[in-house]
Amino acid sequence: MNTTIIQKAIVKNNDGNLLILRRSSKDTRRPLEWDLPGGLFEYGEEMLFGVEREIKEETGLEVTGTKAVYSKTEHRIWENGEANAVFLFYLADAVKGNVVLSNEHDLYKWVTLSDAIDLIKYDLHKELLKYVQTYKLLK
Repeated sequence: MNTTIIQKAIVKNNDGNLLILRRSSKDTRRPLEWDLPGGLFEYGEEMLFGVEREIKEETGLEVTGTKAVYSKTEHRIWENGEANAVFLFYLADAVKGNVVLSNEHDLYKWVTLSDAIDLIKYDLHKELLKYVQTYKLLK
């Protein structure tokens, strides 16, 4: 069975707000749902580079201070078959710049942690946000 590694990040700005992205209406999974920046790990790349690359590709933002904060594994059935899914979650600070969305997303918002918990419906991401809230990981 294949292993798929998915990396997502909570990106924070200088005001302490978090970046959430709305998935495109054409997305095959969770269209028009709020999401966190990130995506699939490309084999052979260094983990932090991978999540920072995904953030840059999806938002145009450079980030700094990236650190892993949470991980989880699940058995998943994807469009192309079954896989062991490894989810790696990070915190990162946005460097000055404007958000420029890729075609994967159609809208973005900078929100408080509480608002992110309310707006994001995907259970795994909500679990991450609540973990960050419980352990006061945002400074």
